Amino acid sequence: MRCPRRLVIAALALALPAAPAAADALDEAAARGTLRLGVRADAPPFSISVEPGRYEGYSVDLCRAVVAAAAAKIGRPIRADYVAVDAGNRLSLLAEGRIDLLCEATSRTLGRADRVDFSLPTFVTGAGLMIRIGPSPIALPPLGGGGLGLPAQPPRRVGVLAGTTTERALRAYVAGGSLNTEIVEAATHQDGLAALTAGLTDAYTADLEILIALRAQAADPDALAIADQTLTLETYALGVRPGERALRVLADRTIAELARSGRMIEVAERHFPGRRPGEAFVAMTLLNALPD
Repeated sequence: MRCPRRLVIAALALALPAAPAAADALDEAAARGTLRLGVRADAPPFSISVEPGRYEGYSVDLCRAVVAAAAAKIGRPIRADYVAVDAGNRLSLLAEGRIDLLCEATSRTLGRADRVDFSLPTFVTGAGLMIRIGPSPIALPPLGGGGLGLPAQPPRRVGVLAGTTTERALRAYVAGGSLNTEIVEAATHQDGLAALTAGLTDAYTADLEILIALRAQAADPDALAIADQTLTLETYALGVRPGERALRVLADRTIAELARSGRMIEVAERHFPGRRPGEAFVAMTLLNALPD
């Protein structure tokens, strides 16, 4: 009696050893003893270089909490390995698996979610406008709140960091006729601030919190004001290496625990001194406080 061909194939398949499962990001972190964090030198107060090899910021602190959670889960020491990224290469490095977490001012969008994964939301802000104006002290808005001051006339030349969602939104406003201005691309936020203070541009647009940090760095902060209307609504999240479900769930659990315990607000108050949490930020933390 002849054995059906499909039974022979099935028997051979059972006899072959199973292929080893591919190592995931947490397995690799255990083997290396590190999680690779993508950080920016020029995105205060979310990610900034304070000295060679050392980074600080709101998003960096959240990623450090994920590193600590990874060490606890794996049961062995894990340290943060900082990898410098910029606005142009950050998503590519994450998509290619050259970093594990993206820890800076990254807006979550559907287009970006096609390429990489994201954690629960970590911050809510919007693209604001900083202009040169006569000296006048300004009060800082609450976290997640709006800007202040209003330019008397639309700026003729607006600087923006190339490769950002803010640049895309600004170009859409210009293309749609809502804003008549010349767009001047900047390689870094510091370049954008320098062009504004030197009079090469009339305004600089970036997410509100970044504008506030840049204004504080200016030689004459009182000569700069932040407009009271934002151009966009931006929701930040930690970027996660695509396809790494265990790492993404670990990041989500860490953020949820920080929200439940109130430590997320403490981290924000440390990096945004003198600012009270606004309604949008409080709402985000409440929505993040998921049960385990």
